[in-house]
Amino acid sequence: MLEAKNNKILGFGEIMLRLTPSNNQRIMQVNSFDATYGGGEANVVCSLANFGHKTKYITKLPNNSLGDKVIRDLKSYNVDTSNILQGDGRLGIYFLEIGHGLRSTEVIYDRKYSAISMANKNEFNIEKMLEDVRLVHLSGITPALSKELYDLTIEIAKFAKNTGILVSLDSNYRAKLWSLESAKEFLEEILPYVDIAFLGNLDMVNILKYESKKIEYEESLKDLYEKLFKKYPNLKYAACTKRSVHSINNNSLKGYLFDKESLHVSNEYNFDILDRVGGGDAYTAGILHGILENLSSKETVEFGTCASVLKHSIKGDINLVDMGSVSSLIEEGLQNIKR
Repeated sequence: MLEAKNNKILGFGEIMLRLTPSNNQRIMQVNSFDATYGGGEANVVCSLANFGHKTKYITKLPNNSLGDKVIRDLKSYNVDTSNILQGDGRLGIYFLEIGHGLRSTEVIYDRKYSAISMANKNEFNIEKMLEDVRLVHLSGITPALSKELYDLTIEIAKFAKNTGILVSLDSNYRAKLWSLESAKEFLEEILPYVDIAFLGNLDMVNILKYESKKIEYEESLKDLYEKLFKKYPNLKYAACTKRSVHSINNNSLKGYLFDKESLHVSNEYNFDILDRVGGGDAYTAGILHGILENLSSKETVEFGTCASVLKHSIKGDINLVDMGSVSSLIEEGLQNIKR
């Protein structure tokens, strides 16, 4: 049993500097960029901190002003940064060229030789990392960065499972980082230790190579989740979203949560987009919030979906909304002006 002090949610992974041309311009048009910081696992814990949870984040950053700035930003969200390492290497960068209309958004990565990607797994004390943690959130991005981080991610999940700490995993497949075959190897190795899996239809079909003869989307998704839970009975929940892209600036979103027995579906929301990046992480944080707060599965999937919808209205990777904002959208819908 976990002691009462074990109440934090831990994220482990890479944080990057994001450089974005302003006003939907292309990179070739600009000589300056808007700078923000973010990363999948960090986005999740910052969002959970905004919902009132105690959180902490662990990574390795360069020992320079950029690393110091990341720590300062995380602290501003009330995230515990006391176990973050600093050392050799650089801060990874990604350039985000935000599309418009029918022009797609594009990402250019410049992350080679980042401090975290060059880290040795022995630099991280797993027992100390997890000593005050109730849930650890991992993703498929970090193990794709190096063999050391691949092995470390598996070891963190194993240690957590053996000590009663919940393990959350977002597949977060990135074709620019590794192959489908490598992602499949990783998922099959880590899934026996996972409690909450953020895997969608494409993850199960394209990576895990599951098949469903169901034609209708929701029936097929439920069928795939049943196959997943049969192979990995340790799983407690699985979740994903379905996005309909009407244009780069207008999408619809529906959330799904499977709880071993039933597939719970949110309402569908149509919305205009200011910044799409981090929308999936906002959904993840919303689902984890619902599970940790013992909301019903229906309430949880609605909360997660509305959290994601609201993130699309906020620039930067991190969802800067609190629990009240999400609850207001669920209960009252769109309001012109809140007075």
